[in-house]
Amino acid sequence: MSAAIKNSLRDHAVQRGQYGQQAQYGFTLLEMLIGLALLALMMVLVYSALHVGIRAWDAGDARVGEAAQQRIVQSFIRREFAQLFPVRWRGVPTSQIAFTGTKDEIRFVTALNLDAGLKDGGLQWAHLQLRDDVNADANTDARVGNSMSYSRRGKALYLTRESFDLQAKDWSGLDSVPDAQATKLLGGIASMEISYFGAENDLVDPQWMSEWNYPLRMPQLIKFSFKTDNGRDPPELIVQPKIGEEAGCYENNFQRQCGPRRA
Repeated sequence: MSAAIKNSLRDHAVQRGQYGQQAQYGFTLLEMLIGLALLALMMVLVYSALHVGIRAWDAGDARVGEAAQQRIVQSFIRREFAQLFPVRWRGVPTSQIAFTGTKDEIRFVTALNLDAGLKDGGLQWAHLQLRDDVNADANTDARVGNSMSYSRRGKALYLTRESFDLQAKDWSGLDSVPDAQATKLLGGIASMEISYFGAENDLVDPQWMSEWNYPLRMPQLIKFSFKTDNGRDPPELIVQPKIGEEAGCYENNFQRQCGPRRA
């Protein structure tokens, strides 16, 4: 075989080897599909982790805001009931303090309120009660943690306040105030229970009761217990009125007389 033929065969073999090595550097269609599938799976995992993190952040932020709102409302209630004033009705046969309380509502007169003018004696009468939340939708989805639960219209804690009428004989003036003027204090309340600690007179040991039926006495303590729709109940609140039923009474050497405030 001549030298020229040998050189030609050698060059052809070298070229085939180079082309074969270059072909090994590429990707097959199957390898590309597997890579794309793995990339898509990784993107799904990253998105799921990010979504869970955002929901956890929102839930934590909502709980912090809810707890802060509960503390504000409890502080407001403590201040209001610490300023209870035992004003007495005018024009009734027997002396009666303007204070009535049951396990789910309470009517009282508060003193030292900046919203009350001097002509009103610095007093306001108020009605604290639990009733339907007029600002909530009838059909809403209530988020509890990371789950969704279907719920009906909830209840809320409302406070109705108005300048006290020194000539009043009962609560009719306060009851005539439209519901639209009531202030919503706290929503999402399932139930509320109010308890009163006291006694009818000084000869009886005080005890807790669900209603206050002693028109000549004021309770020594008032306890509020709330149950919320989401199960995160605020702690019990116990308030001690600062002013006793002796306010407005005057004594002499023979007796103590209590009556309504002068207009």
